[in-house]
Amino acid sequence: MSNFIAIDLETNGVYAVFGAARGSAKVTHAVAWTAEDAEPPPALTLETARAFGERLRDKLRTAGGPPAPVLISVGRDRVILKELKHPPVPPSEEPALIKFQAIKEMSESPDDVVLDYVPLGDGDAAGERRAMAVMLRKDVFHAIQAMCVAAGLKLAGVTPRPYAVAAGLVRVFAAGTAPPPEHKTDSVAALTLSPGGGEFTVVRNGEVVLTLALPAPVLANETMLVSQLRRNLTVYAGQHPTHPIRAVYLAEVGTGWTGRLATALGVPVHAYDPLAGVLPRVPEQFRGRFAGAVGLLAGKAVDALPINFASPRQPTNTSDPAKRRLIFAALAAVLLLGAGVVFGLYVRGLSTGSVTELTRHRDELKEKNEKGKPDMRRVEAIDGWSKREVVWLDELHELADRMPADDSMRLTSLTATPFPVGKDGKQEAQSKVELKIAATGIVPVNTLVSAIERDNVFPNKYYANSPVSVLGAVGTAAGTKHPLAYGLTTKVNYRTSDKYDPSPKFAPPKKSWGAFAPTSIAPEPVPEPPAPPPEPAPQPKDAIP
Repeated sequence: MSNFIAIDLETNGVYAVFGAARGSAKVTHAVAWTAEDAEPPPALTLETARAFGERLRDKLRTAGGPPAPVLISVGRDRVILKELKHPPVPPSEEPALIKFQAIKEMSESPDDVVLDYVPLGDGDAAGERRAMAVMLRKDVFHAIQAMCVAAGLKLAGVTPRPYAVAAGLVRVFAAGTAPPPEHKTDSVAALTLSPGGGEFTVVRNGEVVLTLALPAPVLANETMLVSQLRRNLTVYAGQHPTHPIRAVYLAEVGTGWTGRLATALGVPVHAYDPLAGVLPRVPEQFRGRFAGAVGLLAGKAVDALPINFASPRQPTNTSDPAKRRLIFAALAAVLLLGAGVVFGLYVRGLSTGSVTELTRHRDELKEKNEKGKPDMRRVEAIDGWSKREVVWLDELHELADRMPADDSMRLTSLTATPFPVGKDGKQEAQSKVELKIAATGIVPVNTLVSAIERDNVFPNKYYANSPVSVLGAVGTAAGTKHPLAYGLTTKVNYRTSDKYDPSPKFAPPKKSWGAFAPTSIAPEPVPEPPAPPPEPAPQPKDAIP
């Protein structure tokens, strides 16, 4: 994919551009989110990353650029640079050696930083090599990741701003918007300024040689800025006396600065516009601050962003993959062959006496199956016959469970008529049931119908066709509690006994009460026991019986 969103994160501002990065950088949209906005950007931390990303997403949508992977640049003050010397080693071992060397010489804990490096091209091929190790604190990197997740962006790269500015400077030379150095190997300085500070980066042959941060207080007035730039020039001259700085390139639009700085520093100073030829609507005071963002696109277009904390250099294995695959294939073949031999011997030992036993068992099962076929046919016939009837005790039990407990409805008649069996041996249903009901109103009758329908649990349909019809009034005698009569007809299908599970929750009335229970019942008199018969009178001894 050649489309990217490049975002430069400054201390008090965010500068983003949309564009293509294939062969050459082409900028299509730009958006600046600065402290001058109504809602300025907060400081990016793990705590503010989510809110930061959501607001950044809104800013990017407002700019109208297409969604794309994102490249991020961070300021010089967010990274630690360490120039290292190391002996020549194979490229596959170089990342491990650089990491070991950097960890040994830095004061930061290796668990707290993300490390990447770039080889420096002026080393002696036969002697020591030089490399620039660059470290970014993990809390900053994790905050950037959280911001991208909240903004819905895919993180494609994180690089220090000086490396992006260096790539953008090469793009400026190629476009001819600023005079290039006389020789390609001449050292030049790129100067970027913003309200939050600036950066002084020395580039030679497209390679970052030295980069220093300019603190914000230095930019308070021109005298302090000139003094700081002189010190930076002196530092570089002391480290690289054979490659003096031939020119300074200022990423700032406007007149006056270049002449005053050239007079004060004693070297030519050229101003350049990172957005030259595109996006004329971007205000002049902001155009120079897009140097880092445009440089990200320019570096990605020619693969000139050597530092990427999202994908740092890692040690590689240079062993012959074809040879390794051949060894693995040979080992797998030997193991498979050995396992096959062992398994074959084991199966052969088990099968020695099992064929006869299995044959005998098969014959026994076949004989039992033949003997049981008549019984199976009889069982199937009995089962088919039993399914043509309805278990009326269970049906009455279910009906009693559905009756309301408030005596708002009474069953006055129940008629069950079985359906005949057709010539094809099938029935429309097992029985037709007609209920006649005396009730206080239609509501309890509808409740009964709903209770009957609830038993039709898919795929079983035990009842079908349950209309309610009004038959008329039962009577007009005073005190009649259930004056309305209703009829209900339904078809009942066969149901096994285990499908009847409700238990009625009511106390049935005494049969002696009749239609209405008495308000009070006098206790029945207890009969007195019969009097004992009188004893016979004594007779005289001489009496003749």
